[in-house]
Amino acid sequence: MRKQHQAANLSEEELTAEADRSPGVLLASGYIAGGAIAGIVIAFMAGALGNVDTAITDWAKAWNPFYAGDYANALSLLPFFALSLLLFWAGRSSLKPRRNS
Repeated sequence: MRKQHQAANLSEEELTAEADRSPGVLLASGYIAGGAIAGIVIAFMAGALGNVDTAITDWAKAWNPFYAGDYANALSLLPFFALSLLLFWAGRSSLKPRRNS
């Protein structure tokens, strides 16, 4: 059953366009764009700034207990779950009917 929309006389294309602007879609698009920018920065640092990349890697090996070993990925799961919950909340809140005061 289709969710009741504020303007029930919208066409199918208008409903699709309206859904594409929901907070969950916008947040997910931001995650994708942020990941792409981070990938470009990391690739640039590894290629053009090899000495800086080596220094950062050496520092991480010496001071970061999560850099290598059995639990190397455990620390990265915390922000992953936080971002996943934030995305779920943003997408879920867009499904709730808004109250006009």
